[in-house]
Amino acid sequence: MKLKDNYQALWEKLPITITDDQFEKLEKLMDAVVEMNQKLNLTRITDYEDFAVRHLFDSLAVNMPAGELVLDVGTGGGFPGLPLAVCYPERRFTLLDATAKKIEAVKIIAEKASIHNVNFLIGRAEELSRNEQYRESYDIVVSRAVASYAVLSELCLPFVKRGGCFLAWKGPGGEEELADAGKATILLGGNQPEIKDKNVLKNRGVHVIIFCEKKRETPRKYPRPFGQIKKKPLN
Repeated sequence: MKLKDNYQALWEKLPITITDDQFEKLEKLMDAVVEMNQKLNLTRITDYEDFAVRHLFDSLAVNMPAGELVLDVGTGGGFPGLPLAVCYPERRFTLLDATAKKIEAVKIIAEKASIHNVNFLIGRAEELSRNEQYRESYDIVVSRAVASYAVLSELCLPFVKRGGCFLAWKGPGGEEELADAGKATILLGGNQPEIKDKNVLKNRGVHVIIFCEKKRETPRKYPRPFGQIKKKPLN
């Protein structure tokens, strides 16, 4: 298996063991994303090695907490949600994005890769998290979106159940963003966030994963309209 054999040292660093069937699905996932990318710009990373490191390894290099229901906010091309769904088949994943074309493309990708433990949501996080069907309904919320940590916290923590957690993939500035977020997570019902995982992506920079446990209900005034969140992030 090309993906398994070519990057064995990489997979050995993961906190989980990937089966041969899962490697096969990850290969199908990669092929389907690259194919779909010719029709819709889902990722600028299409080189085989870059894809393996920056999409697959990066998505999977996380110590996933316990929890059956997982929401991926701002999933884009399906990351980290789809690789996680492959490697945690006993869990149920919902992939959320505001762009309908992206969600439709990710649906097709999931079908081609035979990933069946996924659902899809189209809409804005700050609006859907006010819907009782989704608010405080997920054990784990993950996001590799590009917004600052303070902004992501207000978009994501309202979805998390009490006792659940929010995991944010951030770049080299993640530690600084965490400091700048100040009391944002406390205001939103979370504990003080901390960096749990730090991934060096083979001379391509560092990703940190910020972990925040949800201890209390998010006050009803959050999330605010996105214009307010962006203009004046909580701190």
